Amino acid sequence: MFADKMKHEAIPERVFALCELVKNKTWNESDAKEYFEPPALKGSSYFPMVRDAASQYQLGLINVTDKKIKLAVDKSVVVNMETMRKYIIAHINMIKTGLFYETSQAYFDLNEKVYEYGSVTEQNLMDALQKDMSRKLDVDDMRAWRFWAAYLGFGHLARSSTNQPQMNFLPNLYRYLQAAVEVSPLEKGKEYRFDEFISAIQSSCEIAMKDALNSRRLNMAMSYGLRMMHDNGEVELRYQLDNKNLWYLYPSDLHALRSEVSHITIRR
Repeated sequence: MFADKMKHEAIPERVFALCELVKNKTWNESDAKEYFEPPALKGSSYFPMVRDAASQYQLGLINVTDKKIKLAVDKSVVVNMETMRKYIIAHINMIKTGLFYETSQAYFDLNEKVYEYGSVTEQNLMDALQKDMSRKLDVDDMRAWRFWAAYLGFGHLARSSTNQPQMNFLPNLYRYLQAAVEVSPLEKGKEYRFDEFISAIQSSCEIAMKDALNSRRLNMAMSYGLRMMHDNGEVELRYQLDNKNLWYLYPSDLHALRSEVSHITIRR
């Protein structure tokens, strides 16, 4: 799912269900497969795709050895879908070399150009993404990407414009950033220089900061997310005059924080 080919069968709910299954005991692969795909249910098999996505070679949630499956993380990681989501965000670099990560980076780099497309499966969008990618994409890849992008908190489904009949996936990292801050060492009530903040969330958010560490300019998805957190009182962004530690949000003439930021306080 996260390596060289994305599979829409390996949805987050199925990955969580597999973790739930093996949470309390080790299962034989054949028994786990039969549990997921009873012989009475005819159709194509999806279990191998779910197993591979959760395995030590991708998300690292389970260990698959000698045709046996066991949980590879503490049980607290798979209490529910939300605890699993936060774990994946904290360890997102486990899939750094794969197609999902590369696709996500290319999608975030589109910024407002994403509004030009009507759906993530539109060929023109896939062509635009592949200009900055080393791998090829197809419709199945993008369907699978959308399931996981929505689950992790990369954005939301909406129409790019009133003229678009289909729903597109619009990037906004608000939910993702909430989790990234929570799993970081950042302390509530403390003000940080913005570069300190970026360093603290870098391991979780580098997927959305492809060139930001050099340019100090955040893309639209990161900027929208930070502005929402500021507006909701979760963080407080400010710009200190004459400060040399400046970073730049994606420009917005409609928000009080148009671009420059120098400090951030974690409120809640």
